[in-house]
Amino acid sequence: MEHNFKKSVNMDQEFEHRWCKFCITKTKQELIFLPEMATYKRRRKYKCTICGKTSWLQGRRPSAEGVY
Repeated sequence: MEHNFKKSVNMDQEFEHRWCKFCITKTKQELIFLPEMATYKRRRKYKCTICGKTSWLQGRRPSAEGVY
């Protein structure tokens, strides 16, 4: 099974505060994989900086959830 994903274009690490279902709290998560066409419904791969688990999460809506 082949996915059309690529590593984040810039070499800077991107972090977001997202819910980690393993830590059961909101944690700082590193964005590992970003879809070629980044839209709201496409999933992105995140890695928790606390427990190290990876998970596929939907992107946030640009204006509504980015300020939380």
